[in-house]
Amino acid sequence: MTEHTRYVISVLSPDKVGILKKITSAIADLGGNIDGMSQTVVNHYFTVIIMAQFQAIYTHESIREMIRDSFDDDGVSVVVQNYQESELKREPKSTDRYILTLTGKDRPGILKTVTSYLADNEINIEDYYFTILGEQVTHIGELSVPVTIDIKQLQGELQTLVSA
Repeated sequence: MTEHTRYVISVLSPDKVGILKKITSAIADLGGNIDGMSQTVVNHYFTVIIMAQFQAIYTHESIREMIRDSFDDDGVSVVVQNYQESELKREPKSTDRYILTLTGKDRPGILKTVTSYLADNEINIEDYYFTILGEQVTHIGELSVPVTIDIKQLQGELQTLVSA
């Protein structure tokens, strides 16, 4: 019987065309199957987190080196760790998914203010994007909101936070 091993792989690199091809090719060449991925570019830096399952057992170092060796430069960081599902399981809560879009004037601590408000209200951030253009800040996120929260009230309170 073949044992399957699942890993969490994270890569950070200066952005350029073809990075995902290099990473996914390295994982495929090791016989890995990618079953989850989130990737973005922030200020010309590429970052990705990948869940991958392998039929063979590899060391963290061998996976890291296979990915690292597919790049030509030294500006690449690769982190590999075991996926530990038992530590990540949470009590199931009744939530609905929402997309958050907030805009307002940038000020120091605005991201802390918004994320603190969300955490204090038991709202889980599933995905989040934050950017500043000039004096304007834009937040875009995917949230898991407890069904007990009044969405209209939540919308008003969040807009007040970024407008203050």
